[in-house]
Amino acid sequence: MQFTEAKKDLYQDMVSFYADLYGLPPLNAKIYAYMLFDIRHEGFTFDELLNRFNVSKSSLSNSLQMLAKYKFIEYITPIDSRKRYYRINPKFMEIRFGNVLDKLLSEKELMQRMMQCNKQQKQPNDVVIKAIDQYVSILDTHIKTFEDTLKKVKTLHK
Repeated sequence: MQFTEAKKDLYQDMVSFYADLYGLPPLNAKIYAYMLFDIRHEGFTFDELLNRFNVSKSSLSNSLQMLAKYKFIEYITPIDSRKRYYRINPKFMEIRFGNVLDKLLSEKELMQRMMQCNKQQKQPNDVVIKAIDQYVSILDTHIKTFEDTLKKVKTLHK
């Protein structure tokens, strides 16, 4: 895969972004960003990735294992090949939005419990209760958005 200067800049920005967003080690972020450019979704062999990144076999293997463990990537073995091909997990977006939705739902439940604890005080703090209530309302809006988005993403895989 050849990169123009514009693609190289985009690739570097994506590496930085995904390393920060997901807390990926540098090589993992490089592999993940590189695989995003695989438009035909054919994947890359271990040897192709080894040549591309010029790292040790163990470093590459550890990175691929970690990316697969957390479902960023998957591997396939075509019927006419003995080699594994690593590629972006087509369901990763669904997994990612599902994880964000789970976090929002957990935070909402915690905030509701916090509000109940405050209401049960001898002298409840109405300002705190109102602020928490507003925050829960904001969470509800985002939860609805993520639920709708997740439904749309799931239809992409059908």
